[in-house]
Order: sequence, then C-alpha cells, then structure tokens
Amino acid sequence: MASYTGGTAEKNRVAKLQKQREKGRAEVRNCNQDVTNFNQYVANFNQCLRCLVTLGELREREAQHKLDQERAELEKNVKKKKKRKEISTLSFDMDGEGNGEEEPVILKKKKKIGKNPAVNTSFLPDKDREAQELQEIADLKQEWADKQKQIKDQDVELTFNYWDGSGHRHKVLMKKGYTIEQFLNFALESLIPIYPDVRCASVDMLMFVKADLIIPHYLTFYQMEQMNARGEKGPLFRFVPHKEEENKAPGLLKDDLQYGKVTLRSWYERNKHMFPANRWKSFDPEVNWEKYTLEQTFKR
Repeated sequence: MASYTGGTAEKNRVAKLQKQREKGRAEVRNCNQDVTNFNQYVANFNQCLRCLVTLGELREREAQHKLDQERAELEKNVKKKKKRKEISTLSFDMDGEGNGEEEPVILKKKKKIGKNPAVNTSFLPDKDREAQELQEIADLKQEWADKQKQIKDQDVELTFNYWDGSGHRHKVLMKKGYTIEQFLNFALESLIPIYPDVRCASVDMLMFVKADLIIPHYLTFYQMEQMNARGEKGPLFRFVPHKEEENKAPGLLKDDLQYGKVTLRSWYERNKHMFPANRWKSFDPEVNWEKYTLEQTFKR
C-alpha cells in the first residue's frame, strides 16, 4: 500500500523537524558529558581534600616520625650492648672436658704506652702541657691586670695653681688612674665657690699645664707615669708617699715635682703672647727631652 508523502512543503517541514530533533539530542548528549565531567571534577576535588592535612597534623606526624626514629635507634643500641655483653660472657672448653659450668672470660684493658722519662720529649705536642701553659699564661695576665688595677686605685693628693695671671694654690684628692679631664672636673668643683670667672665654665674650657706643657684631657696620670713623660726640665710627675710627720692617711701619694697650673682657655688665648703663656706648648710623647741641656735654652 502506497503511503502519502505529501507535497514539497510537508517534506521540508519533516526535514526541519528531524534537524531540530537531532540538535536537541546533541545538546542532551553535551549536557550529559558536562555533568559527567563535573562529577569527575568534584570527585577529584574531594580526593585532594582528603589528602590535605593541617599544619598541626603535619607537625604531629613529624614529631611522631622523629620519635619512631629515636625509639628504633635506642632499640638498636640496646641490642648492640646486649650482644657485646653476651660475647664478653662466653667461655670456651678447648679440650671438651668441661663440667657444664661456664666461666666468664675477663677482658683486660690494654695498657697505654707512656713516654720514656729518660728521653727529651719537650719538642713533641702534649695536650696536658699545652693546657698547663695556657693556664699559666691566663694566671699571669690576671695577676698583671690585678696589679695594674691596684696601682690605678692608689689615692693621690694633687696640688695645683689656679692661674689667672698669678697663682692660687689648691689641692684635690683623686686616683692615679684618673684622666686629666676627671682631675679638671674635681678642680672645677673646688674653684667655683671661690672664683666668679669659672662659675660658667665647663671642663672643656679648662687647661692643665705642667712644666710649660699643655697636657691633653684624654691621658691618665698612670699612663704618663708609665711612659715616663718628660719636659724640658725633667719628669712631669713623680708620685711619692707623704712623710710621716705630715699626718696623712697611710698609702696617700703626692706629686713631688713642680706644681701644675689650671687655667681657662680664654685667658690663654688672650695672653699667649706674654710670659709665661708664650712658653707653653702642647705635650708630645714622641719628643725626647732626655738630651735637653741649658745651652739649648739660651740658643732660643
């Protein structure tokens, strides 16, 4: 039986519907593929989440791993010690006539071969001797440092003249290890109540002159005594004990040479062209005054 296929318009409509149906099937297949891919992605993501650990869990795992390693090392050491102990307690019956009782083998320590006392071995390295020498050197250094500190802590009564064109004698108590700046600070405290021109002065505005030499503030009396500081007329300082009849504290020292001068720098700048300031010059420890004679004075 023949079927009615219709006209051309009907054929076109059927073809169009088939294309739409195929397109719908393709979209459904694509949607199903996207859903499958999404499910696979979610599964992978969940698996990654299960693999992740927190920082605390990671630290706990590291601590547990370290603890397991230490436990394994300890067990290994215990096994080694146990094995040595078993070896040291073994006994051997070479003739096969033993009575069934095992006798422990006593391991003797090897004697250390010492040096022949009749042979000179001082050139050979010796840890004990080197340690003893280092200890002796350290003891000598400490002894020297203690002696130097004791010398620096000696009390000194220093007499000086405050110079403003004429001398005004004063005394201060200080230590031999003090610097010139510290000495000038003590001197300034004793001068302020007496002389108005120093009431607004500071230590930097003062000068200390000894035997026509201007002494730098950073030097100490101990350093100048050790370097045997000299001027044109001889040593700058010579610290000696007080005489018994002077009724001073025992151990108190004094300067037995010419008194130094404490003056203001402003006074020196105003009068450095006049005597005695025109003879003052800066102290230089490298200048050698030992060969200085009176003829050189007259030649000047």
